[in-house]
Amino acid sequence: MAEEAGHRPPQSLDAERSVLGAMLLDQELAVESLDSLNTEDFFDRKHRMIFQACRELDSRNSVIDMVTVSEELSRRKHLEEAGGVDYLASLTDEIPLLSNVMEYIRIIRDKSMLRQLLTVSRESINEVLESGEDVQVILDNAASKVMAITESRSSGEFRPISQLVSRAIEELENLRNTKEYVTGLPTGFKALDRMTTGFHTGELIILAARPGVGKTSMALNMAAHIARETERAVAIFSLEMSDEKLTTRMLCADAHIGTKPIIEGTLAQKYMYDLQEAADRLQRMNIFIDDKAGIGSMEVRAKVRSLKRREDLCMVFIDYLQLMRGDGKAENRQQEIARISGDLKALAKEMEIPVMALSQLSRMATRRSGPPQLSDLRESGAIEQDADLVMFLHQPAFSEEAEDEMGDGVDYWNRETILKIGKQRNGPLGNIRLKFRADITKFFPDESEEGEL
Repeated sequence: MAEEAGHRPPQSLDAERSVLGAMLLDQELAVESLDSLNTEDFFDRKHRMIFQACRELDSRNSVIDMVTVSEELSRRKHLEEAGGVDYLASLTDEIPLLSNVMEYIRIIRDKSMLRQLLTVSRESINEVLESGEDVQVILDNAASKVMAITESRSSGEFRPISQLVSRAIEELENLRNTKEYVTGLPTGFKALDRMTTGFHTGELIILAARPGVGKTSMALNMAAHIARETERAVAIFSLEMSDEKLTTRMLCADAHIGTKPIIEGTLAQKYMYDLQEAADRLQRMNIFIDDKAGIGSMEVRAKVRSLKRREDLCMVFIDYLQLMRGDGKAENRQQEIARISGDLKALAKEMEIPVMALSQLSRMATRRSGPPQLSDLRESGAIEQDADLVMFLHQPAFSEEAEDEMGDGVDYWNRETILKIGKQRNGPLGNIRLKFRADITKFFPDESEEGEL
């Protein structure tokens, strides 16, 4: 990276020289440096050539020292460009304190990240000034590039089993001593909580169904229950419905009042008091709704991170996955959905919260009878692969009709529903019987099931 407008790019030549000198003197430090740094992290071209020569020697299990590095540079015809033998020797003239080498490595990494950020910033400025791209595309590209820099420095490292065993024993002790079978976030359905022990941090949860079965209603029921019981924040990204409509649904579900008389203007005055009480309860919940259409995974991540800094965020709901826009270019829609699915799983792990994404089913699934299965998830097998928990809603009597929840000709009362657990990494599979009151957009346990939402 060249100097521009009198400003030198971020660099530390002294740190680079110290690390290279340490590599030539100590084999273990050479291995540590090769594991921690990339060739591009060095600013000076000579230093990049020397480091790359060390990497080539290491790949052949050769010793790294003055003689071998000099010979490797000669073999690659880079010795003179790298400063020659005299420059190599000068790197070891001032022997650095070996205990300080890790700090020098950190300095080199930090300077490299700053140079990468400077490059991304300049590219973004050029896009703003010269590109005809949409504003959101430019923002997403910039966010994606910055995120790539961050992720390159936050890759996982080996952890000793001694640390992991201690944490595992502590967690098992807590589970044994607790009097509740729900160790995660409570869903509101005791039968589901028994099978899953609740929703847990780092999990990607998929809720899928045919049209008109009540995916959104189930997600809103769970979101309200979690917010109420935990007194923590819940975020909802609604890509299809407006925040006002979602709020109306939640009000009606809480008050047990159908939306149809409200829409028609026939609701009796006495029920308005029930709605007001429901409104008071909802206002006390920390539920945050974003109804931006076509949002991308990078923007979702940015908004979740911002909300988590301000609030005690415990879960995110996305309605629904196929309406999200992919960040970056993809050859086809399957690849785009696969990338979105992977981004949501990464979000759950990074933010240490469960993320539930609603999903459509493939067209073939809507045309055949019977409960949905994993192969019915629309547009990408990656959804099945990334998800920790996959649930399907199935209403045998209404599958073929696939009517809208507020449509005519549907028996809203006692609408039998099966909640099928099609995949669970850490628990059993099975079916849970529910009742769906589509007029108030609320699910209830079947009479044979215990508990109530």
